[in-house]
Amino acid sequence: MNVPAEDATRVSVESLRSFLIELFGKVAIPDEHAELVADLLIDTDLRGVVSHGVMQVERYVHGWQEGTCNRTPEIEILKEGPATAALNGDGGLGYIVATRAMEMAIERAESIGVGVVTTTYHDHVGSTGKYVRMALRRGLIGVGLSGRNAAASYSRQATIDGSIQGSPPFCVGMPSGPDQPPFMLDMSTKIPWEEDVFARMPEVYLKAIGISHIANILSGTLGGQMQPRFDRDQIAFSGANQSGFFMALQIDRFVDPAAFLGDMDHLMAEISQMRPLPGFDRADLPGGPEWRREKAFREDGIPLHPQAQEQMEGLAREYQVKVPW
Repeated sequence: MNVPAEDATRVSVESLRSFLIELFGKVAIPDEHAELVADLLIDTDLRGVVSHGVMQVERYVHGWQEGTCNRTPEIEILKEGPATAALNGDGGLGYIVATRAMEMAIERAESIGVGVVTTTYHDHVGSTGKYVRMALRRGLIGVGLSGRNAAASYSRQATIDGSIQGSPPFCVGMPSGPDQPPFMLDMSTKIPWEEDVFARMPEVYLKAIGISHIANILSGTLGGQMQPRFDRDQIAFSGANQSGFFMALQIDRFVDPAAFLGDMDHLMAEISQMRPLPGFDRADLPGGPEWRREKAFREDGIPLHPQAQEQMEGLAREYQVKVPW
């Protein structure tokens, strides 16, 4: 699990944002992209998802430096319909095209009740929870997945656990009222293989394998990554080997939103009064701990993982940017 260290160096949202925007500007990406990526990384760290917040900064900067990720992508609409669209990320960082995809999904959901947009040919999207929260802020249900299409071949010596490429992110979110956290299942889908665990609970691995392939099929295959122009062995930007799936649903097309939010509030409040699972100090459905962390970190500062702090300090020296801590 992602658990921020309590004794970590803390930095305010504003200071960290200014630092990231200045750093990204030194790499010569467009100003609006620098601001967007900074905001989304901070949004992730505010939730305590340390693996996909500023821990990723060094990776992204190196991708831009080395030319594996397009610094100035121009998003292309491949297909478009009343409720759907398919986008080409032009080899850029996935944050850019994924944000546009969810914006388009939200526009369609608010117009006709549902919006579904796929993306392809882009680099890392990070945690898909940040895109789902875009829908939640508009009172919509959101879904965000990322993955890849089928590999060219699979080893006949490997088990099906080896068929999962990476660990596809998977997020489903439902809004609640102002006093309770929204339900946010924001997770990676692959479980590290342990023979003894599989022997005792094979269903856990089989479910994870199935969910991983759902993410890959809806993202990579439905997104069209297998088409010749997006062939992972032929693309100009080699890091742009991912695809995505983003959906938004308008609640009032199904039920009165006030009734839905009231039931969600009731659910989240009631669950919080139950007996915690072993090793936990309180009962929570997905989204509860992150909701509380965000409130605390906005007030007390974001705790920096030591590895992320060290990496950013190295980049700051390289690009002559002053760190704010």
